[in-house]
Amino acid sequence: MTGHDRAAVHADSIEIAEVIRSIRRGWRVVLGCAASGVVAAMLVLLFAPRIYQGKASVLVRASTDAGASLLSRIGGVGDLLGSGAASLGIGKTAIETEIQVLNSQALARRVIDSLQLQARVLNPVGVPASALLRSSSLPAQFAPRRFRFEKASDGRYRVTGGDFSADATPGVALALPVGTVELATGELPQSFELKFYDREDATSRLEKWLDVGKAGGDVAKITYKGNDPITAQAVPNALVTMYMERRRTVDRGTNQKRVEYLTEQVSTTNADLAAAERALRRQQESSGVLDPQVFGRVGLEQAAELRKSLIEVQVEEGAITQLVAQAASGGLSVRSLAAYPAFLRGASLNALLGQMSELESKRSTLLERRTAQDPEVVALDQSIKSIEAQFVPMASTYATALTRQRVDLTKQLDSMQTAMLSVPATAEAGGRLQRDVLRLSQIYAALQAQLVAARLAAIDEGGDVRQLDTAIAPRKPWFPRPWITLGGGLAAGLLAGLVAALALSWFGRWVRGPAEIERATGIPAQRLLAGAPLLLGAGHPVSRTLLVIPIEDRARAAGGMVAQRLLRTATSRSVDATILDLSADTLRANLNGKGSETEPASSGGVSAAIEDLEKRYGLVVVQLPGLSSDATAAALREGRPVILVAPADRVDRERLRVAVETLRRLDIPCAGIVVGGGDAASALK
Repeated sequence: MTGHDRAAVHADSIEIAEVIRSIRRGWRVVLGCAASGVVAAMLVLLFAPRIYQGKASVLVRASTDAGASLLSRIGGVGDLLGSGAASLGIGKTAIETEIQVLNSQALARRVIDSLQLQARVLNPVGVPASALLRSSSLPAQFAPRRFRFEKASDGRYRVTGGDFSADATPGVALALPVGTVELATGELPQSFELKFYDREDATSRLEKWLDVGKAGGDVAKITYKGNDPITAQAVPNALVTMYMERRRTVDRGTNQKRVEYLTEQVSTTNADLAAAERALRRQQESSGVLDPQVFGRVGLEQAAELRKSLIEVQVEEGAITQLVAQAASGGLSVRSLAAYPAFLRGASLNALLGQMSELESKRSTLLERRTAQDPEVVALDQSIKSIEAQFVPMASTYATALTRQRVDLTKQLDSMQTAMLSVPATAEAGGRLQRDVLRLSQIYAALQAQLVAARLAAIDEGGDVRQLDTAIAPRKPWFPRPWITLGGGLAAGLLAGLVAALALSWFGRWVRGPAEIERATGIPAQRLLAGAPLLLGAGHPVSRTLLVIPIEDRARAAGGMVAQRLLRTATSRSVDATILDLSADTLRANLNGKGSETEPASSGGVSAAIEDLEKRYGLVVVQLPGLSSDATAAALREGRPVILVAPADRVDRERLRVAVETLRRLDIPCAGIVVGGGDAASALK
């Protein structure tokens, strides 16, 4: 690595020792900046407006994602995605969405309107605008304007602002150039000053002082900084209240909306079902048919029974008619009565029939011994005829009863047939109504089940947010705080002082010490110390002449010491060297480093003198007065290295830069920069 490379590396690196030395040299700057910081902090404590901070927190549990609920029902997909949901950021996205809603301009503008934040109280300090204004309407866009309110003797306020002047009465609307305001009717100050903003500026001011962030989990934290404690308390609470109202109305979850929709559908279906049931009841009451199938089956059975009974009655009626005809013709006998068992069911007829049978038996017995004209036989004939005569009216009465029964059965059968003929129409109407009742009943049951499921999902959805911490009016201002402000001012002053000291050290007018010189120029630098040799840096072309040039006039003495030190170093290395002193516009040669011989300048000038000495010595150290001298201009040549000499205390940065840049433009190598040490005697030891 060459000397220039080492210097460049050293210039790019910052050592702690260099920083400490720079700060130590600039201690006055550090102390002055620290004092200025404390003074600035005291001025802030005395004159800065007070800022109050209010804090609130709200639970913003995110709604259950409908898509996630659906995936959870599909076999093991829900289990598969359950563990990866957190890594995909689903919950994080939801809470961030709610925070963005809290930060939205829609909520901010509602808070501004409710708290009159388009107005700012400049005087008296610490009074909220809502305490002075009952309402305001400032819809136009305008630049912020100030208005001063002075109370007059009549209780009204004189309003002035720019070229505007008017009188305002508390509780009465006042037209200002920016809109309409209405003063509060309570106890107002004697004078106050308001500054009005349009909606855009008021929203920007609110967003500037409002901070909504994630406190942890599903909890959001709202912080607001205001010019008075009442507003600092009211803004977070109002924001949370309006956010909860919005969540319960506009921003409801899908399940919550399903609950409301299903509730409405259940109510509508219930009303339709009740109407269908009432129609079915009226139809059943008017038709007398509860179940057409049962009614038809029973009707058919009853009709068959009626028809059977009618046939039996008709048969008996015909038989009784024949019986009456036989009785009327005298051909009635016990044997013929046996053909009419239905007629003989009564007990009285059986008794007569028994008597008649007994008389006929006796008559038959008597005829075996007597003739038909026998008085006993005739008496028996008369008795038989008497009994037969009793059968005729009874048969006639029975026949009349059968006729009435036949007519009644016929009417009943006709009515039954008529009713049976109306069953299809009744079944059609009743079936339609029953289908409506059944369909509505099924829909009602399904809606009820879905409503229960939606309510359970809405509970898990978290649609009902709640406020956890309520903002309270702060008793002490958030800014400025005495000790924190003073400490911050002192710390800022110290930091500014340190930065200023380092900046002055690295970029100021003066450069001090070899390290700063190397950092500023990229050329190796060395301080001239007692007993320390000066060696030419590696990487420079070998030359028998070395030019020593002071950067400033204050470094001329140090230039002589550098020349002497170079001569002594060369002698210690067995190099025959001499010094050509041109610092005082004279040409003197110090042979062998002993300074015992002097030679006048040759007739050829500086170049000829140097060339003459190069022929006689292995090393010629030329001591020059500065870069601007004629001798230096004559001595400079490509391939002839230069050692720049800087003052011991400090060197002008611009002069140093000009010197280095001059050598670089002339392509003259710079072997290094030597910083002068103490007095000459100590440096030469």
